[in-house]
Amino acid sequence: MLRTVLGTDLWIDQKSRHAFNLDTVLLADFVKVPARTKTLYDFGTGAGALILYMSKKTKAKIIGIEVQEERFKQAIHNIEINHLEQQLSCLHQDIRKAEIMDADVIISNPPFFKVSEHTSVNDNEEETIARHEVMLTLLELVEAAAKSLKFGGHFFMIHRPDRLAEIVDVFNKHHLEIKRVRFVHPYLNANPNHVLIEAIKNGQPGMKVESPLILYEDKHILTKELVDIYGGKKYATQRT
Repeated sequence: MLRTVLGTDLWIDQKSRHAFNLDTVLLADFVKVPARTKTLYDFGTGAGALILYMSKKTKAKIIGIEVQEERFKQAIHNIEINHLEQQLSCLHQDIRKAEIMDADVIISNPPFFKVSEHTSVNDNEEETIARHEVMLTLLELVEAAAKSLKFGGHFFMIHRPDRLAEIVDVFNKHHLEIKRVRFVHPYLNANPNHVLIEAIKNGQPGMKVESPLILYEDKHILTKELVDIYGGKKYATQRT
């Protein structure tokens, strides 16, 4: 199924089970790519939606890493249909084994959910791997990011607020200093269901908690900010 990458003039061809979702859109909007960035990696790129978005924000080389073969092939295809082969590429690798050094920026929309004997997982193996920590845990992701980033490199991630204490702990242990945090709420008076995080490897202490992002004014009524995000208001001016 061919569809537009929301807010851009790009296209993405994807199977329904590979479809990117709101998490992808929110993370893409949150990422601020430093002006001197030369290499940007997307850990767990899926069908490539995030790297397509990043091509609108930076002129840097952008590399997706994807362990699942079908999703890797889909990402390559989506790079090709947008004629972005000079800037974008994708590697079929396990993040835990990837040999990356001195990355300027790493972004990731990782699996959110831990797996235990009581976990109810999807019957589809691909979706299970994408949503649950069966092949990549939070700790393994952070270890890989910390190892791959250069001194002062930036790491951007979206995750679940109920795991924030764990996230802070594992980031601190791997010398990733959290610099920006933004909570995402479905409604003004509802608890957050996502948290957006920017960290710097060996960064100085000092964290900014940004104003919350509210998605809906009422049922099926988007806030102005979410309308702007879906419309890609920022992408025309951010490419550096």
